Amino acid sequence: MLSSIDLGKFPTNPGVYLMKNADEEILYIGKAVNIQSRLRSHAANGHVSQSLYRQVESVDFIMTENELEALILELLLIKEHLPRYNVQLKDDKRYPFLKLTLDEKFPRLYLTRTLPGKGEGRATRSARSARYFGPFPHVYEARTLLRTLQEVLPLRTCKIPSGDLVLERPCLEFEMHRCLAPCVADICNEEEYRDVALKVLKFLSGDHKSVGQVLEKWMQEAAENLSFEKAAIYRDALKALETFRQRQSISMLEEDSEDYLAGVRLGDITCVVILRRRSGSLRGSEHYFLEDEAGTDMSEVLSAFITQHYESCPEIPRRLLCSVLPSSVETLEMWLTSLIAKKVEVRKPHRGPRLKLIDLAEKNAEFHAAERYRKGHGTKRRLSEGVLRLGADLGLSPLPVRIEGFDISHHRGEEAVASMVVFENGMPKKSDYRKFKIKTATGGDDFRSMHEVISRRFRHQDETFGPLPDLVLIDGGPVQLSFAHQAMLAVAENLEDPLGSRMTRQQMISLAKREEEIFLAGTSDPIVLDLRHPGLQLLMQVRDESHRFAIGFHRQRKSADRKTSATGTG
Repeated sequence: MLSSIDLGKFPTNPGVYLMKNADEEILYIGKAVNIQSRLRSHAANGHVSQSLYRQVESVDFIMTENELEALILELLLIKEHLPRYNVQLKDDKRYPFLKLTLDEKFPRLYLTRTLPGKGEGRATRSARSARYFGPFPHVYEARTLLRTLQEVLPLRTCKIPSGDLVLERPCLEFEMHRCLAPCVADICNEEEYRDVALKVLKFLSGDHKSVGQVLEKWMQEAAENLSFEKAAIYRDALKALETFRQRQSISMLEEDSEDYLAGVRLGDITCVVILRRRSGSLRGSEHYFLEDEAGTDMSEVLSAFITQHYESCPEIPRRLLCSVLPSSVETLEMWLTSLIAKKVEVRKPHRGPRLKLIDLAEKNAEFHAAERYRKGHGTKRRLSEGVLRLGADLGLSPLPVRIEGFDISHHRGEEAVASMVVFENGMPKKSDYRKFKIKTATGGDDFRSMHEVISRRFRHQDETFGPLPDLVLIDGGPVQLSFAHQAMLAVAENLEDPLGSRMTRQQMISLAKREEEIFLAGTSDPIVLDLRHPGLQLLMQVRDESHRFAIGFHRQRKSADRKTSATGTG
């Protein structure tokens, strides 16, 4: 039941959600500006039938960039999966379908809102069964396609039963080249008419090219037989078909199948998301968690995933587009090609709409990885974007949920003090802030002052300072970072395992103010992130807060000294 599902795990982003039963059948597809809020609204208010909610065992989702993309994706998925509760419950109306009556002697194609029966027009593939195409989100789309098909492949529009369709002369529709006139045997017999009906079936199934080739062949045969009226119908149909294909190409990248793969590592969690695109439309997503060593390159991870996943996959696309180009890509292409006997490409997009889909896949992978990490590490609140981006782009493990920032403040070497600020999940935790009076370092030596502060902080393993941080941030450049890291390692040598071993692996970085360069302990080359990067903005916030807190404590000390001096003088 929907009420038994933990809705707090779902994102607050725009996207599409898919409600499924125990057999993984999609029951309902919806869109939302805020997926989590919409699902909570379903659970609380019951927007649809309670029979739906009783059947729901799981809910999948695909995040999008905005509400418009969610709407488009929702329509495409509804067309693909035909969830029965969408048809019954969307705005209390039924979606339009196109029905091709192949069960008639002379089939018709017309618009209907009467839904197919169970199995009819869906699973059934008999050449003599009625077929349904849709649902269409708007009746305008269905009517436009119907008018185009009447020009391309003109089936009859009259409602006369096939058994009574025997006339002496054709109607006006034939004169307007909008019907083949099966009512007059001398013009079009049953076999010719059914061939056209089957071409309509192919056309609606997406096979435009072969239909055009057949129409051209029929036109030439009719002209050779001096049946110029029939040849004119096929000629006009070819023109209409070409116009329709050009219009369709505007909304499609291409008709080849493509899978978009993105891998994200957050701490000790690695997640790969696949977005499936078929016939120019996004049709669904899947996510998988992998077990790998922390130092494994993402190109190796994706290469291993592709070989394991597609070995038993029932459908292999013609192109794999990856966030990072897998290792041994040529070998992968040869292996995938051998599985389906068709050329398969493995590429990394660099621009255009395909790159946007890769970004979307990465966004979904990051969310799934963050949720798995949050549950595995006992974090109650959803991880902030700054923590996630910082962990992913700097390769931090564990993720920097708890950050401690340190800074030194003095005036010409006098009243030197230090500050320690704490951020948890991107927010300041002021109850854990600490102040230090510098005792050993003199003359305004910032480097040795930092060495002293780090030593004093990490020698305390009681509740005085709280738990060990996931990340230590030093205000300064590589020299300040080096002194701080040496101090921490010196403390670790005097501690027994597992605490000493844990401290030797303590993550520590510094942030230099001038260019906002990030330095990692043990490396000399800086990391430069975009100033809009959420992770960098979090580091700048921690750094600025530690600076503010240190200056405030230094001013307090100077003010106290002035009062003491004034009292002594008096």
